[in-house]
Amino acid sequence: MTGMRRAAVALGDTLFAWAGPHPPMPPPYQESPYQESPSWPLPAPGPVQSRDSTPHTRPDQVRDGTAAKVVDAVNRQRAHADCRPLRLRSSLNRAAQRHSADMAPAQRLTHTGSDGSSPAARMRDAGYHPGYIAENIAAGPGTPESAVRTWIDSPEHRDIILTCRYIHAGVGVANGRGGPWWTLDLTTGY
Repeated sequence: MTGMRRAAVALGDTLFAWAGPHPPMPPPYQESPYQESPSWPLPAPGPVQSRDSTPHTRPDQVRDGTAAKVVDAVNRQRAHADCRPLRLRSSLNRAAQRHSADMAPAQRLTHTGSDGSSPAARMRDAGYHPGYIAENIAAGPGTPESAVRTWIDSPEHRDIILTCRYIHAGVGVANGRGGPWWTLDLTTGY
């Protein structure tokens, strides 16, 4: 069987097996496959403050204590699924923090950065070389535990958290209207 015919048969089998809506596709420049939580339904927003009085977190400010609390809460959930615990990586924290800080002022809950960047591109820019990746985002939960609870209560977000192949994590949180704005990056790494 020729290579072209094998590819057509594999494609046909894949299309036949898929019964749901099309999954989100990474941008064409994406080098590694990634998984992202849908941006809908949106989590309930937190207290809204006026834009002028809301301090925004700078992109380079990573709250290591907050990141550790998020990963501890995630790891408690992963233990129930017999997944090994995630380990924080400072480069992933930088990528997640920059994304949270990017979403907050624009009040945009999205996996695409204002510059068009994907989660994998942000990780590479922060100095991490991702393999398989995933990203969960949320706006509104006021504590690390409530952010994780928001993700666990959503089947799509929970599936990402309980994917055992992920071993490294990064967390970002930024204050802002409708927030805090949370990003959880997960990856296998190389």
